[in-house]
Amino acid sequence: MTFIGRFSGKKGKVSYSLGAFGESLIFAIIATYLTYFYIEVVHLDAVLVGIGYMTAYGIWNSINDMIAGYISDRTKSRWGRRIPYILFFSPLMVLLFTLLWSPPLEGQPLSNPTNFYIFGYFILVVFLFEFVYTLVDVGWNALFPEMYTSLSERSEVAVYRQIFATVGVIITFILAPQIITGFTEIFGKFQGWTLVGLTLGLIGGGSFLLSILGSREKKEYAIKSSLPVKETFLITFKNKSFITAAFLILTTSWIWSILEAMTPFIIKHFLKGDIGDITVVGAPMIIFPILFYPIWRKICVKFGSRFTLAIATFLMTSGLLALTLWAHSVIEGVILTAFFGAVNGGVQLSRELLIPDVIDEDAIRTGVRREGIYYGARTFVDRFALALTGLSTAFIFSLSGYVAGEVQPIEVVWSMRLGMAFIIIIALAVFFIAVKYYPLGRK
Repeated sequence: MTFIGRFSGKKGKVSYSLGAFGESLIFAIIATYLTYFYIEVVHLDAVLVGIGYMTAYGIWNSINDMIAGYISDRTKSRWGRRIPYILFFSPLMVLLFTLLWSPPLEGQPLSNPTNFYIFGYFILVVFLFEFVYTLVDVGWNALFPEMYTSLSERSEVAVYRQIFATVGVIITFILAPQIITGFTEIFGKFQGWTLVGLTLGLIGGGSFLLSILGSREKKEYAIKSSLPVKETFLITFKNKSFITAAFLILTTSWIWSILEAMTPFIIKHFLKGDIGDITVVGAPMIIFPILFYPIWRKICVKFGSRFTLAIATFLMTSGLLALTLWAHSVIEGVILTAFFGAVNGGVQLSRELLIPDVIDEDAIRTGVRREGIYYGARTFVDRFALALTGLSTAFIFSLSGYVAGEVQPIEVVWSMRLGMAFIIIIALAVFFIAVKYYPLGRK
């Protein structure tokens, strides 16, 4: 297949980085709208949705990433270890993504919120989708440290990846609300959501396929890649650098996931807006990281990823707490999301560099390049953020006494605010414990 690795140099780096658009778009759409869809549109019980999200999209997500990473490291094919999963599983991923937004309801919301048939459908489709998505995503991510080995190259490609990832978030927060509104008005509530899933799935899956144009694999890494399964997992989870890096990634992902899952509720109940205002409030969160990436890259090269991540995460969390506890209007929300976006660029960029450093350190110690297992193991820990988000939303909604489809009393809204702030503070505390023990600095 002559289109594999067709581009090199800067064009190749940009082409490879296109996969970040699909990764970001699909992940952010699920994180932002899946809970909202099943609670507010389907009318499935909020606690059941939180439990389902925790198990099928959180715990299973964590386990299958390890499986996918190990499989990828040991794969041998004419196209390499990683590319076959991007090439052949992306279309199936699009189909399953569409089914996520197509529960068999015959065009009507549930009259019984504890309908276990729809609850089972929700868990099963998420379960299948997540494994296929993981095979594609782990394969794509594992190419990054393999193709780019210097800090200069990695930070350059990390910027491209983050720009494309930001475009995915732009669609999630700016275009998706308009697409959802337009499709549901034209085609009806449930058919409209199905078409939203199909449209966004095709866009996300297509970007993974286009990333192959800039993707190449090194044959010598595949030859040296096999360790016995027991030794593979023992070495990985005894690596202090990996464990602490994974917790840095976990806690920042938990904070992001809470924001994404709660965004429609923040807009509607905290800021007194509607679903269309996600565009207005979300735009600064997305645009400002792009503007500040060059500044954060300079800070990262000068001071290292550990220092940059610590400073940027503290500032980001401060802005999010202000949004949670202080903002009462869309205008106030826009001001705070602008600050959030400016500092979140530093979090996104410096996070990208943690696992490549860990992989390099591991390769020096073991003589084996194990990108797949490390990205799988990283996601194993990282995806617990989704399980934690499922628990967190269940905690927030049950604590507050939230009732779907109704105007919430002021005491319910304040309980939601305080519950969300409590979760964010816990995540930040765990983050700084991990920062203290992470051993890989700039040198």
